[in-house]
Formats: sequence, C-alpha cells, structure tokens
Amino acid sequence: MGEQVWIDAAAVALADLQPPHVERKRATILALVDAQLAGRPEQSVWGTPGVCNRGTYHLKWKFQPDFAAALATVSRLAREWRDTRALRALQGAAESLALAAPAAVAKAVCLMDSQDDRVALSAAFGILDRAGVETAGKSTMVGTVKHDVDINLSRLDDDELDALARIAGRLAGSAAGAGAAEVPKAAGALPGAVLPGL
Repeated sequence: MGEQVWIDAAAVALADLQPPHVERKRATILALVDAQLAGRPEQSVWGTPGVCNRGTYHLKWKFQPDFAAALATVSRLAREWRDTRALRALQGAAESLALAAPAAVAKAVCLMDSQDDRVALSAAFGILDRAGVETAGKSTMVGTVKHDVDINLSRLDDDELDALARIAGRLAGSAAGAGAAEVPKAAGALPGAVLPGL
C-alpha cells in the first residue's frame, strides 16, 4: 500500500467523525496511532496539545461508534502501510546483497592467493563454507587439525595448478611458495594428501 493510498483512506475514515469536537477527535486518533506505530505507550498521548484527556477517551469517546470505527480503520491502515514499507526495505536489502555477491566472491578468490597464510586460509574456508554442504562442513575449528583431502586435478588449468602449488607450499610452511612440491599436472587425483596446519 502506497503512502498516499493509506493517507487518502485514513482521511475518509476521519471524515466520518461526528460533532461535537471533531478536530479534537481527529487529533486524538492520529496521536494514538502515531504512538502505536512508534511503540510508545498510550500514556504518552494525553499531554499532547489538541487531544482529549485520558478520562474523556476512556469514559466516552472510545465507546462512540464513529470514533471507535475511525480509530480502528486508521490503526489498521497505518499498520499495513508500515508493514509494506518494512517488506519493501527487506526486499531491497536482499537485492543489494545478491548484487554484491559476485564482487564479494571475486574478492575472496583473490585473497586466496594472499602472501599472508592466515588471509589465504580464511578466504579459502570462507568460500568453502558458503559453497554448499557437499564441499565443506560448517563448524568452528579449535586448535590444529589435519584433514585428508582427495583433490581431482584433471579439470584445473596450469595457472590454477600453479596457484594451488603455491598455496600448498605456504601452508606446508615454505616461504611464499618457495620449494613447494610440484603438483603433477596430469594426475587424476591426489588421494590422502595431507595439508599440514589445517
């Protein structure tokens, strides 16, 4: 529901208020609805200029059919408008996240080649953690754990194999990949490869 639509519908409901004190009734309804939307207690309304006092509301007006109907209608319209705005905001946030996801993935992939082992490892685990249930468990690691990994290398190109060799070398404790073991480019898999420090 658009803002103008709910305002117009609320104006129609308020126009049905009967004399006497029509302006004061309108002001009281608007103050009560405003307090509801803001999460303020009803007591915050009674000192507001232009509204009735607490006794008039509780002893008279809330029992008058025109006042009760207008208050109920304006309250409903205002809640629907607020809920619609909240849903639109959530939808906009979800769309923004979806649009930012490719850039975030690209950044994480670049960070996997970082010279800082902690950054590279964090980026790798971040990618695995979000890639799906099949690729990685979503658990917190405590201490040092070694994982046996079966890696199928047949689909990797030379640049990917070189990057993997550099990362494996750094993870094995070599400085910036120097002295890293050659990764066999024609191998179909490396069964039981152990990556120390993982």
